[in-house]
Amino acid sequence: VLAAEGGYMPTEEVITGLLNRIMHFSEWGQCAILRLLTKYSVASEGEMFDIMNGPFSAKIFVDLTSTRPDIQQDVLQRLKGPLLTLMAASSMELAYTVLVHIHALLSRGPRQIEVFQADFKQFFCRYNEPSYIKQVKIDILTMLADFNSAEHIVLELSEYVTEVDVEIARRAIRAIGTIAVHVPSTSEMIVSSLSNLLELDIDYVCTEAAVVMKDLVRKYPEQFQQASGAVQKCLKIVSEPDGKSALLWILGEYGLLIEDAPYLLEPMIDGFMEEPSGAVQLEMLTATVKLFFCRPPEVQKMLGRLLQEAIQECTHPDVRDRALLYYRLLQVSPEEARRVICAPKEVVEEFQEEMDADLKDRVFEEFNSLSTVYKQPASKFIQVSGSPFVAHKMPP
Repeated sequence: VLAAEGGYMPTEEVITGLLNRIMHFSEWGQCAILRLLTKYSVASEGEMFDIMNGPFSAKIFVDLTSTRPDIQQDVLQRLKGPLLTLMAASSMELAYTVLVHIHALLSRGPRQIEVFQADFKQFFCRYNEPSYIKQVKIDILTMLADFNSAEHIVLELSEYVTEVDVEIARRAIRAIGTIAVHVPSTSEMIVSSLSNLLELDIDYVCTEAAVVMKDLVRKYPEQFQQASGAVQKCLKIVSEPDGKSALLWILGEYGLLIEDAPYLLEPMIDGFMEEPSGAVQLEMLTATVKLFFCRPPEVQKMLGRLLQEAIQECTHPDVRDRALLYYRLLQVSPEEARRVICAPKEVVEEFQEEMDADLKDRVFEEFNSLSTVYKQPASKFIQVSGSPFVAHKMPP
């Protein structure tokens, strides 16, 4: 009975009585009352304001104003000061908890983002902060970037690229790319910044910059010209599969604009059988065929050698199948092969979010709990078997 409500449905009389006496309870008792309050539906706007006059948690305020976005924005303005103070002055562990809750609030939409946009500098990373704090701050900065603040945020993120922590450097580069996607006016500046990163003699930086550059030229093809010069140097540095695949895609798509494209591709074709990554081999096949249609005299012999190795010597089934497909298409009709392989592509407007909307909603329903910290619904990391709660290992 009433399992979804925890076995009990609070009434107005009960809620009023408990709230009037809440200061007489222990901390655990107060938390229990506040959890009960989240299950209560107010009967009128007046009752909502009466409850909001109390010193309650952020979740109570957010839940009560969920149907009134205008009031909720005012509530968030009131909450912003205490949240930023806690974030800056508390222990690192508490600061992290505050930050992930701010991140959850911002994920709700533009109104919530607008509340914190003027205070974006509060989320700049300090040199002595642990990595888990910096990661959340970078995510928040990415969400807060707009026409007015994007340039400042990108300059700040660019400082993190040379961080000792490799994961922070990678995340900063990905954040720069995300800002370019969401704030089109920054695309030219960010493509130029990424081109400079591609020229750094650091493998992981070049890898991430190449992956982000690939995504950006899919959305802003007109910006590729200023990045083409960095591809040649970057090819000699990148050793990770993702970076190689991104650079091969660029060579295949923009072979006409890169003067030495066939000669940049040739050393990679020579080492085709030594390449351990199947994804890189697949991208190499596609890039070589596309380049063949752009510049046949320079690529014809390379393509023949590559197809022969892929069909006769390669043991990767996907690579062999794709090589056979390209070989048979070319054998039947080169023009038909061009139509299939070099089909025009639509400009990408949006990229897939890391967390889908349904999951975000489920996590936000459990705001002010471990669900917000783990970014997973409670059902993913606790198991309810009567009482008490039995914890089990989170899935990876």
